[in-house]
Amino acid sequence: GSRDSPLGRAAAIAWRVMTSSPVLVLDLDGVVSIAHPGSAAPWYAALKADLGLDYEEIERDFFRTPDFMEVLRGRLDLYVALHAYFEPRGLADRMEEFVGYWFAKDAVLDRAVLGQADAWRGRTGGRCYAGTNQEHHRIAWLKEHAGLGEHFDDIIYSASLGVCKPDRVFFTNAQARMGVTVAQSILFVDDAAANVDGARMAGWRAMLYRGPESLARALEGWG
Repeated sequence: GSRDSPLGRAAAIAWRVMTSSPVLVLDLDGVVSIAHPGSAAPWYAALKADLGLDYEEIERDFFRTPDFMEVLRGRLDLYVALHAYFEPRGLADRMEEFVGYWFAKDAVLDRAVLGQADAWRGRTGGRCYAGTNQEHHRIAWLKEHAGLGEHFDDIIYSASLGVCKPDRVFFTNAQARMGVTVAQSILFVDDAAANVDGARMAGWRAMLYRGPESLARALEGWG
């Protein structure tokens, strides 16, 4: 049929979907990076023993505050926000030590997952990205010291987009940043159901991560 008929347009769209190369987007904390809060071995497990700092207090009074959300959105620098937490407690001189400890301990990468992503990229010629709620300093550290950058075409993160998952704008901005025209050519993998839902709302394919086996099964048929 003619390309101007509904059937012709549908066929043209289907052809574009088939020919647009597949894109894989992996969450970091909980998928690639596995020392996150709530994991079997969180990065702060020995914080009290090592630095004498109480993670529960830091979580309550720093990580769960509006200030830290502003840090994740790229509107407030991590060190400025942390100083406001540490300084009144007489701990301003411990701030660099704390960040160094956090970044180093929170850089346990699941090599099996990265290996799967690398193999998928090699097999399909598709592109692979990280899509994550992070601030600038930790992303820079993970690229420079943990070698994360070499596994991804780019790391797309909330502070660079100005918005956090699961906000739909995170996904539409990320898609624009990746230069992907067909949302359905993206497979997004995240361990948080809200983020998976957010991606689907933006038209992406998305799966809830349940360990390396779940990813292996998904990648077998993707691309």
